[in-house]
Amino acid sequence: MILEKKAGRHIIYLDTKEIGEDLLVTIYGGDEHHIGGVATAYPTESHYRDATTISVSTITLPGHKDYIVANSAAEKICKALEVPTIVTVGIHYDNASRKEIEEIISVVDALVEEAIARYQKAE
Repeated sequence: MILEKKAGRHIIYLDTKEIGEDLLVTIYGGDEHHIGGVATAYPTESHYRDATTISVSTITLPGHKDYIVANSAAEKICKALEVPTIVTVGIHYDNASRKEIEEIISVVDALVEEAIARYQKAE
């Protein structure tokens, strides 16, 4: 499934692929598509209480802040759908303003929520 939403001067894309029971999510857009950060989230049984928590591991490519968005998206998706989830993020806007960055984050959050809703509806 590919979702898209305009964020200022560009479109942000969220592309999902089911790999068995697991989910691979790619979020990208802007002036330069790339991979700047990767997050892996997976459900983990708590050692301290009768509960499942979400563990997140991150890889950051030098000079990129995309891992922040990847962490948040991976954790949200994994928690909602209860499946191991890998999220790659690469969004770049030349000379992005603070307002544009806030809009990008808001758009990514909306795309993540839409993806979760579509998967939950399909269950």
